[in-house]
Amino acid sequence: MRNRSLLLSLFTLFSLLVALPAVSGPQTIDAVQKEIDVFKNSGEHIFAPQTMSRVAQYLGAARLAAEQNNVEGTQTALNTASEKLTEAKQTANDFLAQNLNLFRLRQDAQESVGLIVSSRQNSRDDADVFSSQQLLEKANSSFELAIMTRERGDLNNAQQHLNDANRLYTEAFKTSLPRLSELAASAIGAAGSSGAKRYAPVTYQTAKDRLAEIRAYVDGLSDSPPQRPAEAVELGHEAKYLADNIKAWRKNAGSHEELVLKSKDFNLRMATVLGLKTGSTALLSGISNRDLLHAVEQLKQDLAAERAAHQLQLEAMKIQHEEELQSRLLAQTDVLKESQRSQLTEMKEAFRAKLERETFEKKRQEKLRTLFKKDEADILINLDGSLLIRLSSLQFASSKSKIESKYYDMLGSLKAALELYAERKVRIEGHTDDQGDVKPNQVLSLKRAEAVREFLIAAGTDGARLKALGYGEVRPIASNGFPQGRAMNRRIDIVIDAAK
Repeated sequence: MRNRSLLLSLFTLFSLLVALPAVSGPQTIDAVQKEIDVFKNSGEHIFAPQTMSRVAQYLGAARLAAEQNNVEGTQTALNTASEKLTEAKQTANDFLAQNLNLFRLRQDAQESVGLIVSSRQNSRDDADVFSSQQLLEKANSSFELAIMTRERGDLNNAQQHLNDANRLYTEAFKTSLPRLSELAASAIGAAGSSGAKRYAPVTYQTAKDRLAEIRAYVDGLSDSPPQRPAEAVELGHEAKYLADNIKAWRKNAGSHEELVLKSKDFNLRMATVLGLKTGSTALLSGISNRDLLHAVEQLKQDLAAERAAHQLQLEAMKIQHEEELQSRLLAQTDVLKESQRSQLTEMKEAFRAKLERETFEKKRQEKLRTLFKKDEADILINLDGSLLIRLSSLQFASSKSKIESKYYDMLGSLKAALELYAERKVRIEGHTDDQGDVKPNQVLSLKRAEAVREFLIAAGTDGARLKALGYGEVRPIASNGFPQGRAMNRRIDIVIDAAK
C-alpha cells in the first residue's frame, strides 16, 4: 500500500508540473536534455514512444546545428524538441489518468507471473506457468498497441486494445495466484521453522496476512483481488532472513560492536568506490548513509546524462547519415536518369537504324524481283538473311556445260542483281539429277557452275566475290522418279550470303 500511495503522490505531482505554464525565453541544449532525463526517470515516457522519438531527433538536430555554429537552426530545433516533449508529457499524463487501474493490474500481473516463472522447478509446474506467461505476453502486446494507436489518434482501436489488455492481464493474474499461493506458503513455512514468529514477528505476520488474502480470493471467499500478492513470497523470505540473522546475533554473548564496525567498513568501501572523502580506516570513518545515498543519486544522474548524450550523438549521426544517404541517392538517381536517357537514345537510334536497314532491304528485294522476267528465276529469302536466286529457266544440253546465247539476257539480269548486293559474297551452286554415275554428275555440276561464274566475270562482276560449287545429285529438290522432278533437280542456284 505504501508503494501505491507513493505512486499516486508522484502522479499528482507530475500532473501539477505538466499544468504549469511554460517559461518563455531561449532554450539551451542542457536544459532540454535535463528535462528529458527527468521525464525518462519517471518511467512515463513509455506512454508516448513516437513523440519521444521525435524529441530525440530534434535534440540531435540541435546538437548538429550547434556544432556547425548555426545559432538560428539550433534554437529552432530546440524549441521544437521542447514543444514535442511537452506534448509527450501531456500524452503520458492523459493515458495514466484514464488507465490508472489498468496500470496497477499490469504491475500486479507482471510481478506475480515473473515470480512463478523464475521459481519453476519441475514439469508439473510447466502447464500453469506457461499459460500465465503466454497470457502476460499477449496482454503486454495489447498494452503496447493501445499506447501506439492512441498516440496516433486512433481512439477506437486504442480502446479495443485496452479492453483486450485488461482482460488478458486479469486472466494472467488469476492463473498465477494458485502457484503463487504455494510459493508464499512455502516461504512462510520456512520462515516459521527458523523462528520468525519470535524473532521477526511483524514481517512474519504481514506475510501471513498477505497469504490469507490470496487464498481467500483463490477459494472464492473474497471478490476483492489481492493487492501486490507477490509481496507475500518476498515477505516470507525476508522474515526468514531476519530470523536467521537475529538468532545469530543473539548467540554472540559479547557486544554488537562487530556489527557496527562491519557497517562502517561497508560504508567506507562504498564511499571509496563513489569517490567520497573518507578517513584512513573504518574505525575513523564518518560516512553517513545520507552521504552515500546522495553520492549514488549523483552517480545515477551522471550515468543517465552520459547515456542521454550518447543517444543524442547517435541520433545526430543517424540524421547526418540519412542526409548523406539522401544526397548520394539523389546523385545516383541523376546518374541513373542520365543513363536511362542515354540508353533510350541509343535504343531509338538502333531502332531507327534497324528500320532504315529493313526499309532499304525491302526496297532492294523489290527491285531484285523486277530484274527478272516471269518464269526466269525463283527468288527466296532465307531466315538467316541470305537470298537464293534459282535460275529455273537456265538449261544445259545433256552432259554439256556450255551456256546457250538465248540465256545471255537472263544472266545479264543476274549480273544486275549481284550489283544490288555488291557488298556480299556469292556462291554459284550446280546440281544434277540422279541419272548416270555420282562422280561424273558432280564434275558436270561444277563445270556448269563455273560456266556461269565465267560469264559473270566476263560481264564485269568482281570474280573475288564469286565461288563456284558442284553438288551433283546429292541435293535434290524434287523426286528423281519423274521427268518433271529430274528437270527441277537440274538447276543452277545463286546464293547471296547474309550481311555481316
